Amino acid sequence: MKRILLPLLTISLISCARVQTLNLQPHSYSERPKHIVWIQIAGFTEGHLPLLRFNVADAGHKTNMEQVDCVGKMWSYNLYQLRPEASKSFISQMTGSKNIKGTCEDYEAKASTSYLENIGYEVAVLESGAAAEQSLEKALGCSNNNTLDLSKMRLYKMGAESSSALKTFHYQDSPEQVTESMKPGMYYDRSCQKGICYSSLSNNFKTLWSRLTKDRLKTFFIVRDFNFQKALKKKDLTLAKEALLELDRIVGSFPTDRLDEILVIVSGAESQPMEFPLQGKEWSDFEKTGKNVIYKNTALMSPVLARGPMAENFCGIFDESEMLKRVIYKPEGKKFNWDSVNPF
Repeated sequence: MKRILLPLLTISLISCARVQTLNLQPHSYSERPKHIVWIQIAGFTEGHLPLLRFNVADAGHKTNMEQVDCVGKMWSYNLYQLRPEASKSFISQMTGSKNIKGTCEDYEAKASTSYLENIGYEVAVLESGAAAEQSLEKALGCSNNNTLDLSKMRLYKMGAESSSALKTFHYQDSPEQVTESMKPGMYYDRSCQKGICYSSLSNNFKTLWSRLTKDRLKTFFIVRDFNFQKALKKKDLTLAKEALLELDRIVGSFPTDRLDEILVIVSGAESQPMEFPLQGKEWSDFEKTGKNVIYKNTALMSPVLARGPMAENFCGIFDESEMLKRVIYKPEGKKFNWDSVNPF
C-alpha cells in the first residue's frame, strides 16, 4: 500500500505546484545569481528609451532594457545635497552611505564589491568616460580607502594615460594577453591612448566578461558610464543615441542558455528628463537634427531595471543608498508551502 501511496503523493505535489512568475514570465525567487552585472549610467532615466525604440522601422521593436523583469525607482539625495552629481550617487549606491561629500571620507565605507568578494565573487569594474574626479581610481589617493582594493579586484579604464609603464588591455588581445589582464589590478584601454577611444564599450565588456566568467564560478562586474551624460549635456542626441545603444547592447549580450544564472541591473544617477516632441513634422525634425526637445531639471528620482535571479529585490521605491543591501541581500532558505498540496 505504501508503495502505491508514495508515487501518488509525489504526482499530486508536482501537479498542484504553482508556477511562480514576475512580469508575467516564469521566475525563480530567492535564487542567488552566479554572475551579477551592474550597469551604472550617469544621466539615464527610462524616459530615454524612445531614443532607441523609435529609431527603427519595426513598430513592435523592443530594446533590451525593456525586456527586464522588474523596474524600481530610487530617491536621489544624500545628507548634503538634493540631486547630487552622478559620481556621488554611484558611490552611495555601492557603499550604502548617505554621508557623501566628494572627499576621501566617501571611500571609508566598504562597498558591495567587498561584501561579494567575501562570499567568493570575483570582481571587475569597467569605466567609460569618467573624468579624474568621477573615477573610482580617486579612492587610491585616500589613506582610509576601503572601497577599491586592487589586490583583489580589477579596474578597467577607457581613457588616456601618459605613462607607458601602466598595464593595458585591448578587446582584440590574444587569449593569453586577455588572461594576463584578468589578474587583479588597474588596466587602461590601449585604443584610448590618443585622446579618443577606438574600441567600443560593448566590445570591451563582452571580451572582459566572457574571459572573467570562463574559469570562475561567481563574478560581479560593474560598468560605470559617463559618456551618455556627456552627450546629453552637449545636447548632442546623435552621440547620446550611440552611447545608449552601446549600453543596451551590453544588456542583450548574454547567452540565452545562461540567463537563469545572471542578474543584470541597470541604474541611473543624476537623471536628465527630456520632453520629446508630439509627432509629425516636429518628431521628424527631432529625428534628423535633434530639435524640438525640452531639457528639464535633473530628476529627484532615478530608475533601476533588473532581470534575472533576485531581480525581485529591485522592485518598488527606495533610497539610492539602499542599493547596497539589495545587491548583496542573501535570501532565506526556501520553505515548504502547504498551499502547493491543496487540491482545491
